[in-house]
Amino acid sequence: MTELASTELTILFADICRSTALFETIGDQAALNLIMEALNQAEEIAGKNGGRVIGTIGDEVMCTFISAEDALISAQQLHTAMQANTAMQEHQLAMRVGINSGTVVSVSNNVYGDTVNTAARLAQLAKANQSLISAATIASVRENLRDQLRGVGQISLQGKSGMVEVYELLVPDNLEAITEVATTRENPSRSFLMTARYLTRQMRFDPLLVRFLFGRGMDCDQVIDHPTISREHAEFQYRNGQFLLRDFSTNGSVIVIGDKIERLHRSSMELKGSGKIYLGRTMPQHQYCIEYNCISGK
Repeated sequence: MTELASTELTILFADICRSTALFETIGDQAALNLIMEALNQAEEIAGKNGGRVIGTIGDEVMCTFISAEDALISAQQLHTAMQANTAMQEHQLAMRVGINSGTVVSVSNNVYGDTVNTAARLAQLAKANQSLISAATIASVRENLRDQLRGVGQISLQGKSGMVEVYELLVPDNLEAITEVATTRENPSRSFLMTARYLTRQMRFDPLLVRFLFGRGMDCDQVIDHPTISREHAEFQYRNGQFLLRDFSTNGSVIVIGDKIERLHRSSMELKGSGKIYLGRTMPQHQYCIEYNCISGK
């Protein structure tokens, strides 16, 4: 029996979001050309940062890195490159990334094991333009890179027993987000939560919330179809003991709290008590209203 080689590596999975609908929209050849361009771009970025592409399956690529820091830098550059590519943005393509570090088994230029499976599960959990990183990965990164990570909390991953401590890699030029990470607070009890309602859908969020995306695009967690709402308009986040509404849209968002009106445009606001949210220019059309209520169980 051949002896299997074990080694310590960081595994990066990157998956192209929204690629399935691309074939129907622009045709097989054009769609394949775009996907291959994105995968080749990922391979080039990984190679420049000391990584090695193990293989691609459909619209997904797996890379290995000796250095965890190189994997994080590659993830940031992947998102930046996708967002800077006019053709990718025209068709709403984006990467979602999962990164995990640990022992892997190498066989015939491939790698296997729980470390690989966890990285793949993190990529599946991530949203478009998001990288989710395991605690095992950040243990060896420099302090300046840790400042670009925010704790998400312990999350249950499909096929794994127990919980996994997960972090989100922030966009490097998002100075506001990086500043917020510098002040750490203890997470409150999970009895503190937020509920929201849109039309007949009731939603419940607790401090394990990674992000919940609203927009016109079909990849959003809650699709709201209105011409003044961006494809990816705004999201709920939980960060540093607060539930936030983060807007990154063209037309902004409106939050109504009693008789007070707050306007957001590419910024964040803490959600307290109860109120109503209107994305884009939908106020005061009730059919587009998102009602929220932050509840403390203490």
